[in-house]
Amino acid sequence: MSFDPQQFKSQFPLFAQSENSDLVYLDNAATTQRPQTVIDAISHFYLHDNANTHRSSHRLARQATTMVERCREKAAAFLGAKLSQEIIFCRGATEALNLLAFSLGESLQAGDEIILSTAEHHANLVPWQRVAQRTGAVLRFIEDSQGVLDIHQLNTLINDKTRIVSISAASNALGVKTDLYSVKQLLAGRNINWIVDAAQLAAHQVIDAQALGCDFLVCSAHKFFGPTGIGLLYGREDALSLLPPWQSGGEMITHVALTQSEYAQAPHRFETGTSSLAAIAGLEAVLDWWGQQDRQAIQDYEQQLTHYLHKSLSALPNIKVLSPLAQNVGVVAFVPSDKTSIADMAHWLDEQDIAVRAGHHCAMPLMERVTEGGSLRASVMAYNTREDIDRLIAAIKSQPAQISSAALSDAEDIILTDVSNYDIDALHQQRGWQKRYKLLLGWGEAVVTQPLMRRSQYLVKGCEAEAWLYHSQQGDQHFFAVDSDARVVKGLASLLLVYLQGRTSTEIESLDLAAEFQALGLDKHLSPSRNNGFRALMQAALEYAQVSQA
Repeated sequence: MSFDPQQFKSQFPLFAQSENSDLVYLDNAATTQRPQTVIDAISHFYLHDNANTHRSSHRLARQATTMVERCREKAAAFLGAKLSQEIIFCRGATEALNLLAFSLGESLQAGDEIILSTAEHHANLVPWQRVAQRTGAVLRFIEDSQGVLDIHQLNTLINDKTRIVSISAASNALGVKTDLYSVKQLLAGRNINWIVDAAQLAAHQVIDAQALGCDFLVCSAHKFFGPTGIGLLYGREDALSLLPPWQSGGEMITHVALTQSEYAQAPHRFETGTSSLAAIAGLEAVLDWWGQQDRQAIQDYEQQLTHYLHKSLSALPNIKVLSPLAQNVGVVAFVPSDKTSIADMAHWLDEQDIAVRAGHHCAMPLMERVTEGGSLRASVMAYNTREDIDRLIAAIKSQPAQISSAALSDAEDIILTDVSNYDIDALHQQRGWQKRYKLLLGWGEAVVTQPLMRRSQYLVKGCEAEAWLYHSQQGDQHFFAVDSDARVVKGLASLLLVYLQGRTSTEIESLDLAAEFQALGLDKHLSPSRNNGFRALMQAALEYAQVSQA
């Protein structure tokens, strides 16, 4: 029987809400949606079973404890663990990796070596950097080409000082899977702790930790249709028994005296304090739900959809696709090849109710080698359809063309931004945010690009896209120049300068800028990150003018 994506999608109530009737959700590598059964399980816990686990003798506590340990058994089956005691509940893959870095780092000495890859998510890079700084251990790296790891470099990287190998099963930024079974062969018989970050893999294929042979494996429930705030750390029983605890207090002890304590065995040694019990209830529900799905059919469908997405984007003349297609878990990263910035394109797609992600995707070293300034990332799940991808392609095609910036004058001085022709009344008179947004884009198109401004002293921190602000004072009057790679940021900055350009500090202080911008609907219609960036620009300009506004 063929896979039916519409029937699959009907299990996810977010898509049935009126405000999401036209939503194309292609941000699944960041977080997936939740089936109704997960939402029901969380609600059921709070309605019927809410109590803390273990030690308490009353009925609700027993019910909650039974649920947690039952979920642990199901999680062990989901990851292919031998024993339920090999499963530790964490807040997510990031916390699990921090736990491992801290606990394994306790036994490291100066000169010991940790092998990572150059394609790692920050969560599998920064904790090890801190361990190396703390212990004097050395980080070594398997190199990648467009996200594809040259696994056989392990032959030359491993030596008698190698203590840890920690690599991702799949890149969250480019979607490329790692050949884990080749890693297994290269590490066979060596006394090295092998960690697998499976955050991007768990939703896309069955995981068998025993067959894989890794010592530890981590993943996050929100990546495979489960709740946020809960994740899994698998550790082989003998490997976990050697780890010291990460955090202290609560239920991770067997006996506490005033000057020393005795710690529980795994997994409870690593589960300090009150767990996210409702999230664990939701996790149990999604594990049950996965048991009812045809995983091979889902995997085959997602691969077909990934091929269609890759092919459709590659056919666009103004798009450069960055993600390799082979061994891809449904992630396609791309950048505009014309003058359009990724921030502008992401914002345009959001205006068309298409959700993608823009930036470095928490894999900055990888993305800075692949492309300057990050990328857009579209990521699919089985509730996506070809129609979703067609909507994405049509939206990219319909984005207003970037107008070339005016040429710089031969003078080496920074050019002040000319806002004399911008009609604020015309902006207010536009009916609907879409028309105001297009007018602001037009204002942004006229802003001159100025390489001389693109220096650290003019950079405004806190903006979604990089933005620069230059200030000059002539007598009592304040003048500004702005620049950014994003047209909408240029447009918003121009709006700000309509009120500030050429005014004195006294005149600026008398303005009620918050009320002006609220009347235009900026707070309501700008995304939180765009709104924060606009406020950062405004704050920087007011500080230049030595004006404070609440």
